[in-house]
Amino acid sequence: MERFTVKPVISFGSGALAALEELSGQRILLVTDEFLSRRSGLMDGVKGHLKGCEIRVFDAVKPDPSVDLVARGVRELEEFRPDALVAFGGGSPMDCAKAMRHFSSVPALPFWCVPTTAGTGSEVTSFAVLTDSAKGVKYPLVDDALLPDRAVLDPALLASVPPAVTADTGMDVLTHAAEAYVARGATPFTDALAEKAFSTAFRALPAACRGDLAAREEMLLSSCMAGMAFNAAGLGLSHGLAHALGGRFHVSHGRLNAVVLPAVMAFNASSGPTAGKYARLAWLCGLAKSPRALISALHRLRMGLGLPERLTACGVEERALREGLEEVAAAALSDRCTPSNPRSAGAEELKAMLKELM
Repeated sequence: MERFTVKPVISFGSGALAALEELSGQRILLVTDEFLSRRSGLMDGVKGHLKGCEIRVFDAVKPDPSVDLVARGVRELEEFRPDALVAFGGGSPMDCAKAMRHFSSVPALPFWCVPTTAGTGSEVTSFAVLTDSAKGVKYPLVDDALLPDRAVLDPALLASVPPAVTADTGMDVLTHAAEAYVARGATPFTDALAEKAFSTAFRALPAACRGDLAAREEMLLSSCMAGMAFNAAGLGLSHGLAHALGGRFHVSHGRLNAVVLPAVMAFNASSGPTAGKYARLAWLCGLAKSPRALISALHRLRMGLGLPERLTACGVEERALREGLEEVAAAALSDRCTPSNPRSAGAEELKAMLKELM
């Protein structure tokens, strides 16, 4: 028997921020980063819909939230004891807020997510990724208790996202959808979401990077659908490698996926059923119905977006990677995302792939 659960309730489209008015008159802890809180101008729109609320802002979130940061957030949450928790930002604020709620003693705290990037899909997943800065390791947390209660997808919040960030996060959307589609836990429900997310994002991403707001809205919805898909189906080796590399070299997660995904797809395509699924994705994107056509199209898309093709172009030092190959491969193999990959991999295969990607 298989199971597919739908959560949270999603408000989306123009003016979706108005859904926050359901929290009127309550004590709200708002988790975000310093830029969004103090310099972006977007915070006023959020606060404007929290009518009559007593609001405390925790804006210490940094990219790749650390275990220490979460501990600070837990102390803030337990001191303020809000009626509801609202995460506002990209994947880092949402993951930080998830962990704060999960590890705090505040019972049954309603949790809302308001994403400002189209990438992680964290607003609809039971995943959160924390970093142990001292060890240089990323730890994916997976627990149904991490799922938000409400998600608010308002495309107006993406209007000022820089093209480079749109490209990085957009490649994360494509990776989520592609990995969920062929993951060991895939079902007809997750396949439908992954197909729609991938084909829509593949078409919309170039225009979104040029600033087209309609395309950015499509990316926001694709991110959400891909999140729903991988939350139920699982991810794969691309995320295992990206987590291992990101924890050690502190490179953008989406950018790492952009480099790694085509190589992982080529590795997986040796399996008949997986190759057939990649071929269908290619066909849905208007390409020749073959895995090779899809992989080539991803290379072209990556080049068109100005994204790097090699790890060294991301800022990963070749010497440091060669010296750390054993540790990176071991971290990828032990990552929570890797077992869902449709084809099993060994340490030697991962080291060979990493050498090729240098």
